[in-house]
Amino acid sequence: MGGGPASTLIESANAANVDKLIVFSENEFVAQAAKDFSDRFIPFVYFDPRYEEAALVEVDKYVGELGWKGIKVGHQHAVARFMYPMMEKAQQYGAVVVIHSDHSIRNHPYIIGDIANSFPKVKTVILHMGGGTCFDSELLSVKMAEKNPNILLETCYSNPYAIRMAVERIGADRVMFGSDSSNDGYGSRFDKPGQYMDLMLDAVRVIGLPKDQEEMVLGGTAAKLLGV
Repeated sequence: MGGGPASTLIESANAANVDKLIVFSENEFVAQAAKDFSDRFIPFVYFDPRYEEAALVEVDKYVGELGWKGIKVGHQHAVARFMYPMMEKAQQYGAVVVIHSDHSIRNHPYIIGDIANSFPKVKTVILHMGGGTCFDSELLSVKMAEKNPNILLETCYSNPYAIRMAVERIGADRVMFGSDSSNDGYGSRFDKPGQYMDLMLDAVRVIGLPKDQEEMVLGGTAAKLLGV
């Protein structure tokens, strides 16, 4: 979640007819938001591998003690040495791991694929499918998911063609909608709440999936993954 109040995200979700949201940001802020909107928010702990042991303590606290369902890794280096102890924690707790990806060296989908391959019992989500700036990275994300059954792909900022290819290659039950809505489009301006989230939804809607597959991508995959 971004710098604004959690209620702003709820307002956008209501406008876009979105029932539940996976959320992550500063962990104490998310903990309070998850209490305030317990019927809407599914909290993930934010893991920054640069903080090493201290970051692992956060995982123990929020996932191990409080039962949060997942771990989010942001724009930090996915090759950092404490990524592997974090994945061990995820395996221990049965947590989902979601990792920011792009075409850069530090967050390339090939690197995330290698980490997921080392921990085949950990469900690992490549956020953005490596996309947003490079179509080739999106296609490589699909390849990584084909080679590693524990990898899922998340759609926000991804090319609709790549999303459709992912569904065809690995199945709708391993492709999940995401919006990155809490940042409000990185400063983009929209007239009404929910318009940015609708834009991300349209990337899935326009590709003409069969209804059952579309419903799976737009909510069913995440619900199955998280048991909600």
